[in-house]
Amino acid sequence: FQSTSKQTGMLFESLVEKHLKDSMKQIVHRNFKFSSIGIDVDFVATDGLVTEYIEAKGGLSGHKKRPGAQRTDSVKKAIANGALLKAVNPDAYFVVYFSAKPTPGSSSDMMIQNAINAGYVDDVRYIN
Repeated sequence: FQSTSKQTGMLFESLVEKHLKDSMKQIVHRNFKFSSIGIDVDFVATDGLVTEYIEAKGGLSGHKKRPGAQRTDSVKKAIANGALLKAVNPDAYFVVYFSAKPTPGSSSDMMIQNAINAGYVDDVRYIN
């Protein structure tokens, strides 16, 4: 079952890449590893003024599947990466792309709002 998740994750990353290019962003790195803090991000992109560190969390819905921000474990991982990045680089602009919005009032929804309020995540974008 993991191979299906891996494939849908890669497909979602392709959608994020297209969105970045359509938004006139230059992709500087893919799957960039911050060895000193033990995390990686899916993309590093810039518009020439702002460099964004981007995590892509997507998936398919269906039988017992919860895509994007509906999966609390995906939301937690994205937030943890943002918090760790900001711990060593507070000025980093951290963005998370999700393939689906969280259910209003859910744990995922509250985690995302608290992460934005705390400054761990600068922007959340939804594409499908």
